Amino acid sequence: MTEKTHLDQHYTESNLETARTMEQSTGSLSIITWNTCGVKPTKQYLNKFIDIMDYGKEQKADVIFLQETHIGPNCYRKLEEHGWEEMETNWTSYLTVYSPSSKGVAILVNKKLKPHYEYICHDEDYAGGYIVLFCQMYGQLFTLVNVYNHKEDKKVLGRLSQYLQEMKIGTLVIGGDFNTVLDLDFDKRTASERKRHTSLRPLLQSFISSLNLQDTWARLQPTKRAFTRSQGTSHSRIDMFFMQQDKATFAQSCEIHTDSGISDHKPVSLKILVPKIRSTLTDVHEKLRKLGDGGHKVKNKLGRRAGKISGAEVLVAIKSLADSSNGSREEDLMETETLKHEYNGILREKEIPEGFNMSLNRKYKIFATILANRLQTYLEPPFTGSIKIPPKSSPYIVYLGRQPLIKSTFLKEALLPLSPPKDFTILKQVLHEDLGILWKLLPMVEGSSCDKINLQDQCPLTPALLHLCLKYMEHRILSVRGTVLSVSLQRRSLLIHMEEEKQRSVVKRLSKIEKKSDLSLRCLKWKMDIQMK
Repeated sequence: MTEKTHLDQHYTESNLETARTMEQSTGSLSIITWNTCGVKPTKQYLNKFIDIMDYGKEQKADVIFLQETHIGPNCYRKLEEHGWEEMETNWTSYLTVYSPSSKGVAILVNKKLKPHYEYICHDEDYAGGYIVLFCQMYGQLFTLVNVYNHKEDKKVLGRLSQYLQEMKIGTLVIGGDFNTVLDLDFDKRTASERKRHTSLRPLLQSFISSLNLQDTWARLQPTKRAFTRSQGTSHSRIDMFFMQQDKATFAQSCEIHTDSGISDHKPVSLKILVPKIRSTLTDVHEKLRKLGDGGHKVKNKLGRRAGKISGAEVLVAIKSLADSSNGSREEDLMETETLKHEYNGILREKEIPEGFNMSLNRKYKIFATILANRLQTYLEPPFTGSIKIPPKSSPYIVYLGRQPLIKSTFLKEALLPLSPPKDFTILKQVLHEDLGILWKLLPMVEGSSCDKINLQDQCPLTPALLHLCLKYMEHRILSVRGTVLSVSLQRRSLLIHMEEEKQRSVVKRLSKIEKKSDLSLRCLKWKMDIQMK
Protein backbone atom coordinates (compact mmCIF):
# COMPACT_ATOMS: atom_id res chain seq x y z
CA MET A 1 0.00 0.00 0.00
CA THR A 2 1.44 3.41 -0.97
CA GLU A 3 1.96 6.31 1.42
CA LYS A 4 -0.84 8.27 -0.34
CA THR A 5 -3.27 5.35 0.10
CA HIS A 6 -2.40 5.23 3.81
CA LEU A 7 -3.11 8.95 4.16
CA ASP A 8 -6.38 8.70 2.20
CA GLN A 9 -7.49 5.87 4.47
CA HIS A 10 -6.58 7.92 7.57
CA TYR A 11 -8.63 10.92 6.41
CA THR A 12 -11.59 8.70 5.41
CA GLU A 13 -11.63 7.07 8.85
CA SER A 14 -11.26 10.48 10.52
CA ASN A 15 -14.18 11.93 8.51
CA LEU A 16 -16.39 8.94 9.33
CA GLU A 17 -15.50 9.32 13.02
CA THR A 18 -16.37 13.05 12.91
CA ALA A 19 -19.65 12.32 11.09
CA ARG A 20 -20.69 9.80 13.75
CA THR A 21 -19.81 12.31 16.49
CA MET A 22 -21.88 15.06 14.80
CA GLU A 23 -24.92 12.77 14.72
CA GLN A 24 -24.60 12.32 18.49
CA SER A 25 -24.05 16.04 19.25
CA THR A 26 -26.48 18.66 20.47
CA GLY A 27 -24.39 21.79 19.78
CA SER A 28 -20.85 23.08 19.39
CA LEU A 29 -18.45 25.23 21.41
CA SER A 30 -15.79 27.56 20.07
CA ILE A 31 -12.79 28.13 22.37
CA ILE A 32 -9.81 30.40 21.69
CA THR A 33 -6.46 30.29 23.52
CA TRP A 34 -4.20 33.31 23.20
CA ASN A 35 -1.10 34.66 24.92
CA THR A 36 -1.77 38.39 24.59
CA CYS A 37 1.41 39.57 26.43
CA GLY A 38 -0.71 41.64 28.80
CA VAL A 39 -4.20 43.12 28.63
CA LYS A 40 -3.41 46.63 29.83
CA PRO A 41 -3.19 49.50 27.30
CA THR A 42 0.17 50.21 25.67
CA LYS A 43 1.48 53.08 23.53
CA GLN A 44 0.85 50.96 20.46
CA TYR A 45 -2.55 49.62 21.60
CA LEU A 46 -4.40 52.16 23.71
CA ASN A 47 -7.52 49.98 23.66
CA LYS A 48 -5.82 46.60 23.89
CA PHE A 49 -8.43 45.07 26.17
CA ILE A 50 -11.26 46.13 23.85
CA ASP A 51 -9.32 44.88 20.79
CA ILE A 52 -9.01 41.47 22.44
CA MET A 53 -12.75 41.39 23.16
CA ASP A 54 -13.56 42.50 19.61
CA TYR A 55 -11.42 39.70 18.23
CA GLY A 56 -13.38 37.22 20.32
CA LYS A 57 -16.64 38.61 18.90
CA GLU A 58 -15.36 38.42 15.32
CA GLN A 59 -14.42 34.77 15.80
CA LYS A 60 -17.78 34.06 17.50
CA ALA A 61 -15.94 32.58 20.46
CA ASP A 62 -17.91 31.07 23.33
CA VAL A 63 -14.89 30.88 25.63
CA ILE A 64 -11.50 32.67 25.56
CA PHE A 65 -8.36 31.53 27.39
CA LEU A 66 -5.89 34.41 27.92
CA GLN A 67 -2.30 33.97 29.11
CA GLU A 68 0.20 36.51 30.44
CA THR A 69 -2.57 38.90 31.47
CA HIS A 70 -0.13 40.73 33.83
CA ILE A 71 -3.01 41.62 36.16
CA GLY A 72 -1.72 42.54 39.62
CA PRO A 73 -3.77 43.31 42.75
CA ASN A 74 -3.94 47.03 41.85
CA CYS A 75 -4.40 46.82 38.07
CA TYR A 76 -8.19 46.96 37.96
CA ARG A 77 -8.48 50.75 38.00
CA LYS A 78 -6.50 51.00 34.77
CA LEU A 79 -8.60 48.27 33.19
CA GLU A 80 -11.80 50.06 34.23
CA GLU A 81 -10.67 53.04 32.17
CA HIS A 82 -9.92 50.91 29.13
CA GLY A 83 -12.67 48.41 28.46
CA TRP A 84 -13.39 46.55 31.72
CA GLU A 85 -17.01 47.77 31.81
CA GLU A 86 -17.59 46.71 28.20
CA MET A 87 -15.99 43.35 28.91
CA GLU A 88 -18.30 42.74 31.88
CA THR A 89 -21.31 43.56 29.73
CA ASN A 90 -20.47 40.79 27.26
CA TRP A 91 -18.24 38.34 29.13
CA THR A 92 -18.10 36.58 32.50
CA SER A 93 -14.49 36.56 33.70
CA TYR A 94 -12.48 34.26 35.96
CA LEU A 95 -8.86 35.31 36.46
CA THR A 96 -5.76 34.98 38.58
CA VAL A 97 -4.10 37.92 40.30
CA TYR A 98 -0.32 37.84 40.12
CA SER A 99 2.64 40.17 39.72
CA PRO A 100 1.74 42.72 37.04
CA SER A 101 5.00 42.08 35.20
CA SER A 102 4.58 38.35 34.55
CA LYS A 103 2.21 35.39 34.43
CA GLY A 104 -1.52 35.59 35.01
CA VAL A 105 -4.32 33.71 33.21
CA ALA A 106 -8.02 34.32 32.60
CA ILE A 107 -11.04 32.44 31.26
CA LEU A 108 -13.76 34.56 29.65
CA VAL A 109 -17.19 33.07 28.93
CA ASN A 110 -19.44 34.77 26.37
CA LYS A 111 -22.71 35.85 28.03
CA LYS A 112 -24.56 34.87 24.84
CA LEU A 113 -23.89 31.31 25.98
CA LYS A 114 -25.81 31.93 29.22
CA PRO A 115 -28.97 29.90 28.40
CA HIS A 116 -26.66 26.90 27.90
CA TYR A 117 -24.07 27.71 30.60
CA GLU A 118 -24.08 26.94 34.32
CA TYR A 119 -21.15 27.83 36.59
CA ILE A 120 -20.18 25.26 39.25
CA CYS A 121 -16.89 26.49 40.74
CA HIS A 122 -13.34 27.44 39.75
CA ASP A 123 -9.83 27.20 41.15
CA GLU A 124 -6.84 29.52 40.71
CA ASP A 125 -3.17 28.57 40.98
CA TYR A 126 -1.56 30.67 43.73
CA ALA A 127 1.49 31.26 41.50
CA GLY A 128 -0.61 32.45 38.54
CA GLY A 129 0.17 29.41 36.36
CA TYR A 130 -3.34 28.11 35.65
CA ILE A 131 -7.05 28.48 36.26
CA VAL A 132 -9.60 25.62 36.28
CA LEU A 133 -13.31 26.22 35.57
CA PHE A 134 -15.90 23.55 36.39
CA CYS A 135 -19.15 24.18 34.54
CA GLN A 136 -22.06 22.76 32.54
CA MET A 137 -22.57 23.74 28.89
CA TYR A 138 -25.34 22.44 26.66
CA GLY A 139 -26.25 19.98 29.38
CA GLN A 140 -22.71 18.51 29.58
CA LEU A 141 -20.21 18.79 32.43
CA PHE A 142 -16.88 20.38 31.49
CA THR A 143 -13.54 21.01 33.19
CA LEU A 144 -11.90 23.90 31.32
CA VAL A 145 -8.22 24.52 32.10
CA ASN A 146 -6.13 27.50 31.00
CA VAL A 147 -2.35 27.12 31.50
CA TYR A 148 0.63 29.43 31.29
CA ASN A 149 3.70 27.26 31.77
CA HIS A 150 6.31 29.88 32.66
CA LYS A 151 9.82 28.83 31.64
CA GLU A 152 11.10 29.36 35.20
CA ASP A 153 8.30 27.41 36.89
CA LYS A 154 9.14 23.69 36.85
CA LYS A 155 6.34 22.69 39.23
CA VAL A 156 3.11 24.13 37.84
CA LEU A 157 2.23 21.14 35.62
CA GLY A 158 2.90 18.73 38.48
CA ARG A 159 0.55 20.66 40.78
CA LEU A 160 -2.09 20.80 38.07
CA SER A 161 -1.80 17.11 37.11
CA GLN A 162 -2.35 15.91 40.66
CA TYR A 163 -5.34 18.22 41.07
CA LEU A 164 -7.01 17.21 37.80
CA GLN A 165 -6.49 13.49 38.36
CA GLU A 166 -8.58 13.80 41.51
CA MET A 167 -11.02 16.57 40.63
CA LYS A 168 -11.82 16.73 36.88
CA ILE A 169 -15.44 16.17 35.91
CA GLY A 170 -17.03 15.60 32.50
CA THR A 171 -15.08 16.60 29.39
CA LEU A 172 -11.58 17.93 30.08
CA VAL A 173 -10.30 20.69 27.76
CA ILE A 174 -6.82 22.13 28.43
CA GLY A 175 -5.40 25.04 26.47
CA GLY A 176 -2.63 27.56 26.85
CA ASP A 177 0.99 28.54 26.30
CA PHE A 178 3.31 25.68 27.30
CA ASN A 179 6.60 27.38 26.35
CA THR A 180 7.95 24.21 24.76
CA VAL A 181 7.33 22.13 21.65
CA LEU A 182 6.48 18.44 21.61
CA ASP A 183 8.22 17.53 18.35
CA LEU A 184 11.34 19.35 17.11
CA ASP A 185 10.86 18.21 13.48
CA PHE A 186 7.22 19.30 13.19
CA ASP A 187 6.81 22.07 15.77
CA LYS A 188 10.03 24.11 15.47
CA ARG A 189 11.96 25.78 12.67
CA THR A 190 15.19 27.72 13.07
CA ALA A 191 17.89 29.10 10.79
CA SER A 192 20.42 27.09 12.78
CA GLU A 193 20.80 23.38 12.17
CA ARG A 194 21.12 22.79 15.91
CA LYS A 195 17.86 21.87 17.62
CA ARG A 196 17.37 21.03 21.25
CA HIS A 197 14.41 20.58 23.57
CA THR A 198 13.92 22.80 26.59
CA SER A 199 13.83 21.45 30.14
CA LEU A 200 10.05 21.97 30.10
CA ARG A 201 9.42 19.29 27.45
CA PRO A 202 9.78 16.21 29.73
CA LEU A 203 7.52 17.93 32.25
CA LEU A 204 4.88 18.49 29.57
CA GLN A 205 5.27 14.90 28.33
CA SER A 206 4.75 13.62 31.88
CA PHE A 207 1.70 15.87 32.25
CA ILE A 208 0.20 14.53 28.99
CA SER A 209 0.81 10.91 30.04
CA SER A 210 -0.62 11.36 33.52
CA LEU A 211 -3.98 12.52 32.12
CA ASN A 212 -3.98 10.49 28.87
CA LEU A 213 -4.12 13.65 26.74
CA GLN A 214 -3.87 14.20 22.99
CA ASP A 215 -2.62 17.28 21.15
CA THR A 216 -5.80 18.18 19.21
CA TRP A 217 -4.12 20.24 16.45
CA ALA A 218 -1.57 17.49 15.75
CA ARG A 219 -4.29 14.84 15.81
CA LEU A 220 -6.40 16.68 13.24
CA GLN A 221 -3.40 17.77 11.08
CA PRO A 222 -0.94 14.85 11.38
CA THR A 223 1.21 15.88 8.38
CA LYS A 224 1.13 19.70 8.62
CA ARG A 225 3.57 22.19 10.11
CA ALA A 226 2.44 25.52 11.54
CA PHE A 227 3.70 27.83 14.26
CA THR A 228 2.12 30.02 16.92
CA ARG A 229 5.10 32.16 17.86
CA SER A 230 7.99 33.72 15.94
CA GLN A 231 11.16 35.26 17.37
CA GLY A 232 13.53 36.44 14.66
CA THR A 233 14.44 33.35 12.63
CA SER A 234 12.97 30.94 15.19
CA HIS A 235 9.38 29.68 14.80
CA SER A 236 7.59 27.29 17.16
CA ARG A 237 4.18 25.85 18.04
CA ILE A 238 3.99 26.28 21.80
CA ASP A 239 0.31 27.32 22.13
CA MET A 240 -1.84 24.18 22.18
CA PHE A 241 -5.10 22.49 23.11
CA PHE A 242 -5.30 19.06 24.73
CA MET A 243 -8.23 16.70 25.28
CA GLN A 244 -8.38 13.24 26.82
CA GLN A 245 -8.15 10.38 24.35
CA ASP A 246 -11.68 9.05 24.99
CA LYS A 247 -13.18 12.51 24.23
CA ALA A 248 -10.78 13.57 21.45
CA THR A 249 -13.29 12.63 18.72
CA PHE A 250 -15.48 15.57 19.83
CA ALA A 251 -12.80 18.00 18.58
CA GLN A 252 -14.25 19.00 15.20
CA SER A 253 -11.55 21.49 14.21
CA CYS A 254 -8.44 23.22 15.57
CA GLU A 255 -6.92 26.20 13.74
CA ILE A 256 -3.93 28.49 14.14
CA HIS A 257 -5.04 31.99 13.13
CA THR A 258 -3.07 34.71 11.37
CA ASP A 259 -1.06 37.18 13.43
CA SER A 260 -3.36 39.88 14.81
CA GLY A 261 -0.51 42.25 15.70
CA ILE A 262 -1.63 42.47 19.33
CA SER A 263 0.91 39.91 20.51
CA ASP A 264 3.88 37.88 19.30
CA HIS A 265 1.68 34.80 19.70
CA LYS A 266 -1.04 33.72 17.28
CA PRO A 267 -4.48 32.78 18.61
CA VAL A 268 -5.49 29.11 18.35
CA SER A 269 -9.15 28.08 18.14
CA LEU A 270 -10.84 24.79 18.97
CA LYS A 271 -14.35 23.74 17.98
CA ILE A 272 -15.92 21.00 20.08
CA LEU A 273 -19.13 19.09 19.37
CA VAL A 274 -21.20 18.55 22.52
CA PRO A 275 -22.84 15.10 22.95
CA LYS A 276 -26.63 14.85 23.17
CA ILE A 277 -26.53 12.81 26.38
CA ARG A 278 -27.17 15.26 29.23
CA SER A 279 -25.29 15.30 32.53
CA THR A 280 -27.59 16.64 35.22
CA LEU A 281 -26.23 18.83 38.00
CA THR A 282 -26.23 17.02 41.35
CA ASP A 283 -27.01 18.49 44.78
CA VAL A 284 -23.26 18.75 45.36
CA HIS A 285 -22.86 20.82 42.18
CA GLU A 286 -25.65 23.14 43.33
CA LYS A 287 -23.94 23.58 46.71
CA LEU A 288 -20.65 24.34 44.96
CA ARG A 289 -22.36 27.03 42.87
CA LYS A 290 -23.64 28.72 46.03
CA LEU A 291 -20.25 28.39 47.72
CA GLY A 292 -18.32 30.12 44.92
CA ASP A 293 -18.92 33.65 43.72
CA GLY A 294 -19.15 32.67 40.03
CA GLY A 295 -16.93 35.60 39.17
CA HIS A 296 -19.76 38.06 39.78
CA LYS A 297 -18.55 39.85 42.93
CA VAL A 298 -17.38 42.88 41.02
CA LYS A 299 -17.41 45.12 44.10
CA ASN A 300 -14.60 43.11 45.68
CA LYS A 301 -12.34 43.03 42.66
CA LEU A 302 -10.13 45.91 43.83
CA GLY A 303 -9.40 44.10 47.07
CA ARG A 304 -8.35 40.79 45.52
CA ARG A 305 -5.34 39.16 47.12
CA ALA A 306 -2.49 37.68 45.14
CA GLY A 307 -1.48 34.15 46.06
CA LYS A 308 -4.79 32.98 47.51
CA ILE A 309 -4.86 29.38 48.73
CA SER A 310 -5.78 27.11 45.83
CA GLY A 311 -7.79 23.91 45.67
CA ALA A 312 -4.64 22.08 44.57
CA GLU A 313 -2.86 23.11 47.78
CA VAL A 314 -5.81 21.92 49.87
CA LEU A 315 -5.92 18.62 47.97
CA VAL A 316 -2.18 17.96 48.46
CA ALA A 317 -2.55 18.65 52.18
CA ILE A 318 -5.57 16.34 52.47
CA LYS A 319 -3.81 13.52 50.63
CA SER A 320 -0.78 13.83 52.92
CA LEU A 321 -2.89 12.93 55.97
CA ALA A 322 -3.31 9.35 57.10
CA ASP A 323 -7.09 9.86 57.37
CA SER A 324 -7.51 11.36 53.87
CA SER A 325 -10.97 11.20 52.31
CA ASN A 326 -12.18 8.23 50.28
CA GLY A 327 -15.44 9.80 49.18
CA SER A 328 -16.78 10.35 45.67
CA ARG A 329 -15.13 12.82 43.29
CA GLU A 330 -17.97 15.33 43.87
CA GLU A 331 -17.64 14.96 47.66
CA ASP A 332 -13.87 15.45 47.48
CA LEU A 333 -14.36 18.54 45.30
CA MET A 334 -16.95 19.85 47.78
CA GLU A 335 -14.59 19.38 50.75
CA THR A 336 -11.66 20.94 48.88
CA GLU A 337 -13.67 23.99 47.79
CA THR A 338 -15.26 24.44 51.25
CA LEU A 339 -11.89 24.36 53.02
CA LYS A 340 -10.32 26.63 50.39
CA HIS A 341 -12.95 29.32 51.00
CA GLU A 342 -12.68 28.89 54.78
CA TYR A 343 -8.87 29.17 54.80
CA ASN A 344 -8.86 32.18 52.48
CA GLY A 345 -11.41 33.75 54.84
CA ILE A 346 -9.01 33.18 57.74
CA LEU A 347 -6.16 34.82 55.80
CA ARG A 348 -8.40 37.71 54.78
CA GLU A 349 -9.77 38.37 58.28
CA LYS A 350 -6.41 37.52 59.95
CA GLU A 351 -8.32 35.74 62.72
CA ILE A 352 -8.49 32.04 63.64
CA PRO A 353 -11.96 30.67 64.51
CA GLU A 354 -12.54 29.68 68.11
CA GLY A 355 -11.91 25.99 68.77
CA PHE A 356 -10.02 25.62 65.48
CA ASN A 357 -7.19 23.60 67.05
CA MET A 358 -9.00 21.06 69.24
CA SER A 359 -5.76 19.11 69.80
CA LEU A 360 -4.52 19.29 66.21
CA ASN A 361 -7.80 18.31 64.55
CA ARG A 362 -8.08 17.51 60.83
CA LYS A 363 -8.94 21.09 59.76
CA TYR A 364 -5.99 22.46 61.69
CA LYS A 365 -3.61 19.87 60.22
CA ILE A 366 -4.71 20.62 56.64
CA PHE A 367 -4.34 24.39 57.07
CA ALA A 368 -1.00 24.03 58.88
CA THR A 369 0.24 21.70 56.12
CA ILE A 370 -0.65 24.26 53.42
CA LEU A 371 1.29 27.02 55.22
CA ALA A 372 4.17 24.62 55.91
CA ASN A 373 4.34 23.64 52.22
CA ARG A 374 4.43 27.31 51.20
CA LEU A 375 7.24 27.98 53.66
CA GLN A 376 9.17 24.91 52.42
CA THR A 377 8.82 26.09 48.81
CA TYR A 378 10.12 29.50 49.85
CA LEU A 379 13.13 27.90 51.53
CA GLU A 380 14.04 25.47 48.75
CA PRO A 381 17.32 26.57 47.18
CA PRO A 382 17.77 26.71 43.40
CA PHE A 383 20.15 24.13 41.91
CA THR A 384 23.57 25.73 41.87
CA GLY A 385 25.78 22.88 40.75
CA SER A 386 28.76 21.51 42.69
CA ILE A 387 30.02 22.88 46.01
CA LYS A 388 33.58 24.22 45.99
CA ILE A 389 35.24 23.26 49.27
CA PRO A 390 37.98 25.65 50.48
CA PRO A 391 41.50 24.13 50.55
CA LYS A 392 42.89 22.99 53.93
CA SER A 393 39.41 22.99 55.45
CA SER A 394 37.94 20.50 57.90
CA PRO A 395 34.29 19.39 58.06
CA TYR A 396 32.25 20.13 61.17
CA ILE A 397 28.66 19.10 61.81
CA VAL A 398 26.13 21.20 63.72
CA TYR A 399 22.90 19.44 64.59
CA LEU A 400 19.75 20.43 66.42
CA GLY A 401 19.25 18.68 69.72
CA ARG A 402 15.87 17.25 70.67
CA GLN A 403 14.86 20.47 72.35
CA PRO A 404 11.15 20.94 71.61
CA LEU A 405 10.88 24.65 72.50
CA ILE A 406 12.01 27.65 70.43
CA LYS A 407 11.56 31.39 70.94
CA SER A 408 8.88 32.85 68.65
CA THR A 409 10.86 36.09 68.22
CA PHE A 410 13.72 34.08 66.71
CA LEU A 411 11.43 32.47 64.10
CA LYS A 412 10.24 35.87 62.90
CA GLU A 413 13.80 37.19 62.75
CA ALA A 414 14.97 34.09 60.84
CA LEU A 415 12.68 34.78 57.88
CA LEU A 416 13.86 38.33 57.15
CA PRO A 417 17.18 37.76 55.30
CA LEU A 418 16.02 34.86 53.14
CA SER A 419 15.17 35.21 49.44
CA PRO A 420 12.60 32.99 47.67
CA PRO A 421 13.37 30.90 44.59
CA LYS A 422 13.16 32.95 41.38
CA ASP A 423 9.96 31.31 40.14
CA PHE A 424 8.12 31.87 43.44
CA THR A 425 8.49 35.60 43.97
CA ILE A 426 4.72 35.57 44.67
CA LEU A 427 5.55 34.08 48.08
CA LYS A 428 7.73 37.10 48.84
CA GLN A 429 4.62 39.24 48.38
CA VAL A 430 2.15 37.13 50.37
CA LEU A 431 4.21 35.05 52.81
CA HIS A 432 4.32 37.76 55.46
CA GLU A 433 0.49 37.72 55.43
CA ASP A 434 0.45 33.92 55.62
CA LEU A 435 2.90 33.99 58.52
CA GLY A 436 0.75 36.51 60.34
CA ILE A 437 -1.66 33.61 60.70
CA LEU A 438 1.10 31.02 61.12
CA TRP A 439 2.44 32.79 64.22
CA LYS A 440 -1.09 32.65 65.67
CA LEU A 441 -1.40 28.95 64.85
CA LEU A 442 1.80 28.04 66.68
CA PRO A 443 0.72 28.94 70.25
CA MET A 444 -2.26 26.58 69.69
CA VAL A 445 0.12 23.59 69.75
CA GLU A 446 0.04 21.94 73.18
CA GLY A 447 2.86 23.16 75.40
CA SER A 448 3.37 26.43 73.49
CA SER A 449 3.06 29.97 74.78
CA CYS A 450 3.32 33.44 73.29
CA ASP A 451 7.08 33.43 73.96
CA LYS A 452 8.03 29.85 73.12
CA ILE A 453 6.80 27.37 70.52
CA ASN A 454 6.60 23.65 71.19
CA LEU A 455 7.82 21.97 67.99
CA GLN A 456 5.99 18.67 68.30
CA ASP A 457 6.70 15.98 65.70
CA GLN A 458 2.98 15.49 65.02
CA CYS A 459 2.53 19.16 64.08
CA PRO A 460 2.80 19.67 60.25
CA LEU A 461 4.63 22.98 60.81
CA THR A 462 7.59 21.46 62.64
CA PRO A 463 9.75 20.35 59.64
CA ALA A 464 9.28 23.70 57.87
CA LEU A 465 10.17 25.71 60.98
CA LEU A 466 13.27 23.61 61.68
CA HIS A 467 14.26 24.13 58.02
CA LEU A 468 13.82 27.87 58.56
CA CYS A 469 16.12 27.74 61.60
CA LEU A 470 18.79 25.82 59.68
CA LYS A 471 18.61 28.21 56.71
CA TYR A 472 19.00 31.20 59.04
CA MET A 473 22.02 29.62 60.72
CA GLU A 474 23.49 28.93 57.27
CA HIS A 475 22.95 32.60 56.35
CA ARG A 476 24.67 33.82 59.52
CA ILE A 477 27.68 31.48 59.27
CA LEU A 478 28.23 32.09 55.55
CA SER A 479 29.12 35.69 56.40
CA VAL A 480 32.34 34.29 57.89
CA ARG A 481 34.75 34.12 54.94
CA GLY A 482 36.22 30.76 54.06
CA THR A 483 33.17 28.69 55.05
CA VAL A 484 30.98 26.45 52.87
CA LEU A 485 27.79 24.91 54.22
CA SER A 486 25.13 22.44 53.21
CA VAL A 487 21.79 21.93 54.95
CA SER A 488 20.43 18.46 55.67
CA LEU A 489 16.78 18.79 56.66
CA GLN A 490 16.27 15.07 57.28
CA ARG A 491 19.23 15.00 59.68
CA ARG A 492 18.35 18.43 61.13
CA SER A 493 21.94 19.50 60.72
CA LEU A 494 24.47 21.76 59.00
CA LEU A 495 27.70 20.46 57.51
CA ILE A 496 30.35 23.19 57.61
CA HIS A 497 33.65 23.13 55.75
CA MET A 498 36.01 25.68 57.27
CA GLU A 499 39.66 26.35 57.97
CA GLU A 500 40.74 25.73 61.57
CA GLU A 501 41.34 29.43 62.27
CA LYS A 502 37.68 30.17 61.38
CA GLN A 503 36.31 27.78 63.97
CA ARG A 504 36.34 30.29 66.82
CA SER A 505 34.30 32.87 64.81
CA VAL A 506 31.78 30.23 63.74
CA VAL A 507 31.33 28.83 67.26
CA LYS A 508 30.83 32.36 68.58
CA ARG A 509 28.03 32.97 66.06
CA LEU A 510 26.43 29.64 66.90
CA SER A 511 26.46 30.56 70.61
CA LYS A 512 24.63 33.81 69.84
CA ILE A 513 22.03 31.93 67.79
CA GLU A 514 21.58 29.37 70.57
CA LYS A 515 20.96 32.14 73.10
CA LYS A 516 18.53 33.98 70.82
CA SER A 517 16.57 30.90 69.83
CA ASP A 518 16.71 28.62 72.87
CA LEU A 519 17.64 25.81 70.48
CA SER A 520 20.03 23.12 71.67
CA LEU A 521 22.97 23.08 69.21
CA ARG A 522 25.84 20.60 69.05
CA CYS A 523 29.00 21.29 67.03
CA LEU A 524 31.65 18.63 66.53
CA LYS A 525 34.32 17.62 64.06
CA TRP A 526 32.93 15.25 61.47
CA LYS A 527 34.79 12.01 60.87
CA MET A 528 34.38 10.75 57.34
CA ASP A 529 34.88 7.01 57.74
CA ILE A 530 34.70 5.52 54.26
CA GLN A 531 35.35 1.83 53.75
CA MET A 532 36.79 0.94 50.37
CA LYS A 533 36.42 -2.59 49.07
